[in-house]
Amino acid sequence: MATIVCYDIHGNAVPVAAESITFRPAVYGIFIENSQVLLQKQPQTDLWHPPGTMLTTSNPPTQVIRHYFRQITGLTPVIGSLLYVEDQYFLDEARRAWKLSAMYYALERPLTTATSLTEEEETTQTQWVPLTDLQREQFQFGYEAVQAGKLQQQL
Repeated sequence: MATIVCYDIHGNAVPVAAESITFRPAVYGIFIENSQVLLQKQPQTDLWHPPGTMLTTSNPPTQVIRHYFRQITGLTPVIGSLLYVEDQYFLDEARRAWKLSAMYYALERPLTTATSLTEEEETTQTQWVPLTDLQREQFQFGYEAVQAGKLQQQL
């Protein structure tokens, strides 16, 4: 029986039978402006990750990330290019094994719109973080996608 190594929220490697892994695509947004990036903190590990979600409907990834950002920021971002794609194997809190194909899109503020973080922001721990303060060790996932966003903006 083939096994795949999945990682729990704390980064511990756990072998899982290949047939028990569920596949799901996921989409995340890389929103960089004023030398800061919008990130969320994972409450159990206190590590950063880009805002996003698993895809559960037939909606296109760009529509899902646009809607997700509207919920947490109050604005509907302009979707830019696909910056980065990676596979993630992880165990959720219920010990279910997942293979995520994560897509990271560049996001921009629509013209003439100010960002006001919503009250949901406090529960998801979403914050603007200076790019100069970020190191790989501070990320749950998504560090490479943020680096791709910096390269795209020539920062």
